[in-house]
Amino acid sequence: MKFKILKADKRHKEEIDKLIQEVRIGSGVSGSLKNFWFVRVNNQIVACAGIDCIDPQTAIFTHCAVRKEFRHNGIGSALINKRMEFARILEMKTIALITMYYHFNFYKRRGFRTCPRKELPDNLKNYWMFTARQYMKCAVMVNEKF
Repeated sequence: MKFKILKADKRHKEEIDKLIQEVRIGSGVSGSLKNFWFVRVNNQIVACAGIDCIDPQTAIFTHCAVRKEFRHNGIGSALINKRMEFARILEMKTIALITMYYHFNFYKRRGFRTCPRKELPDNLKNYWMFTARQYMKCAVMVNEKF
């Protein structure tokens, strides 16, 4: 499948929020779409992903969503690569994310490792996604060697 990753802005927020709700990973994006990208196929947004830079050396991957019928086409991998490239340009040292157990291998192949919340560095321990009740069943994964 051929697709292009595009930079999101406020014009895309409603459709991105709808996708995030559809794939059940949240209620939408709170705040700006400054570091957010999406994939459009047949004039509809079918995937999205963001990165939240919490300090000059640390970033959090947020809201990676791919509509079910478009999965297994390399879109999720391309969005991860896009965000990792962005983090490299910014010279980030650490990337973290939360995910369900069935995505562990997907992220492990990209250099992430699981990390108990109590072992997170201080600048990550209190990040809202790592402390929110709705995400407590998710695992935190960290990559410091990208």
